[in-house]
Amino acid sequence: PTHSPSRSTLHPIPPSSPPGLQPFHSTMLSLVVLKKLDATLPVLLSNVFSLDQFGFFKKGSVQEVCLFVSREVAKRCAKGSMVSVKHSDYMIHVKVTTDGLAVAAVCEQDYPRFTAFAAVKETLELYTKAQGSKWTTATKDRITPTPGLQQLLERYQNPTEVDKVLKIRKELDETKSIVIKNLDQMLERGEKLDTLVQKSNDLSFQSKAFADSAEDLNCSCVIL
Repeated sequence: PTHSPSRSTLHPIPPSSPPGLQPFHSTMLSLVVLKKLDATLPVLLSNVFSLDQFGFFKKGSVQEVCLFVSREVAKRCAKGSMVSVKHSDYMIHVKVTTDGLAVAAVCEQDYPRFTAFAAVKETLELYTKAQGSKWTTATKDRITPTPGLQQLLERYQNPTEVDKVLKIRKELDETKSIVIKNLDQMLERGEKLDTLVQKSNDLSFQSKAFADSAEDLNCSCVIL
């Protein structure tokens, strides 16, 4: 029997496509700055979104899901690492500095990884220029605007044009050894992604239902 699309999905999609976040015209949905803590979830420091392609009633849920996956992936990244995690048709690209400042970019799956990390690097530079070392004392979410960050996100919506301007090269992909893991391997023993969704303070009840609509939670992960 044919079922109507769930109200929690963004748009009707072919049966062969996994439900959940589905790509549209925007290529980079969010840039999130976090401080990595040793024992608890990272704290939010700054964030921007580009969600005009989503309907009015979906924007809030998509934003919350972006925050959720950014925080959960950053928690599981070592200091000094760069990680790309696949979720449905999207990638979460995260860089964590050696002192624990992290940036996560949520992009469409086919968005060039080296370009995404260029945006992440620029975000780190913008944030540290604006805030200096103030972030080091944060112990809970302390979201402050970062001048120029929204404009940076909009500029990176067209990766081809960005590549022409910045002359970004692919050495990052070509010279780094890549290890592919299952996302479950990033979780602590006994943890399940759907359980993390239900416990998350980033997600409202509606967004938890939205996130639960994604059946393929065992996502592959690429660690640079």
